[in-house]
Formats: sequence, C-alpha cells, structure tokens
Amino acid sequence: MVVEASLSHLLLCAGSVRDWHVTSAEQWRLRVALVARAAQAGGAEWATIVPTHPGDAAHIESVRTVLQDSCGGVRYAHRMVILSEGGVTVIVDPIADGKQRIADAAVRAGSSGEITEGRLSAAVTAPAPSEPDLVIVLGDATTMPASLVWELAYAELVFLDVPWSELDGEHLEMAINDYTRRDRRFGGVDS
Repeated sequence: MVVEASLSHLLLCAGSVRDWHVTSAEQWRLRVALVARAAQAGGAEWATIVPTHPGDAAHIESVRTVLQDSCGGVRYAHRMVILSEGGVTVIVDPIADGKQRIADAAVRAGSSGEITEGRLSAAVTAPAPSEPDLVIVLGDATTMPASLVWELAYAELVFLDVPWSELDGEHLEMAINDYTRRDRRFGGVDS
C-alpha cells in the first residue's frame, strides 16, 4: 500500500538544552516563527521541537521562561505550547530523554484508567493530536538522539548536518521537500 505523503505534524530534533539556554529571546521568536512557517508550507498544523541532548533543570526552566515571556508560550505539562501567527501550534519540549517523556506520559495516561497504546501515544504527543509524520534531526545521520523513542514508530526521518544556531528556512524547506517525494509504506513492502 503506497500512501501519498501528507504532512500534519513535523518534529524537529535540534540543539542541546544548553544551546537552547544561550538562545536569546529574539532568536527564539525567530526560531519558533521559522519552524511554524516551514510546517505550514508543508501543510502541517503542528510542529514539535525537542533537544538532541539534555541540560540541567535551571537551563530547562530558563528556556520555559523565555518561551513564555517572549513567544507567548503556555505551559502544558512539561512542554511549552505556542500558537504561531500562521495558525500552526508549536510545542517546545525541553525534555531530551525520550524514556523519561514516555514514563511521564504513562503516568498521565494511567491517571484516567488503564494504560493502552492509544492513551500512551496520545499522552506522548499531547497536545498534538497525532504522532509526527516527519522527524528532522539536526546532526550526524549515524547517531540517533536519545530524545527520540516513541516518535519514530511511523515517522519519516530526514537528517540535516547543520547546527541549531545555523538552521534556516532553506534547510527546513529541503527536508520537507525530501519528505514529500517519498512513498510512505508504514512498514509495508512492494508486491
């Protein structure tokens, strides 16, 4: 079964929490707008940004404060949620440990009853309504960041060897164009 590529949720795995901590408020506004524009151009209504490497609690809280004060972010569990001018909802999740995010999601999913795959999936991606279709990883294609665990189940991966501080619209456009040229088979094979 060949499925035409349609993008509804983009995930960007980029920079360490330390990189994020030294990103100024103005740079964050520009980054969030850049990711939102790229997601919107690809047809997505949701974009999530996660770090490639962890940082300490003070750096995480500093990033949350900057996103709240300068980008209009609202806290949702440990994430910050920002509605962009173009209507794309950008989620910034400063937790770089994918196992920790799944453990936290299991607690949330279990608070309303039995933990099922559907509930756990919804809790991992919330407030986005679905798992990402496209995961863009900034860094070497031979190293998978520990921050990505659950999100890789059905997502297409694109690696860009560019640092967080140098990411621009052309990089994101190239990754989305690569994604749209793919035939998504979700684990299926040609017959």
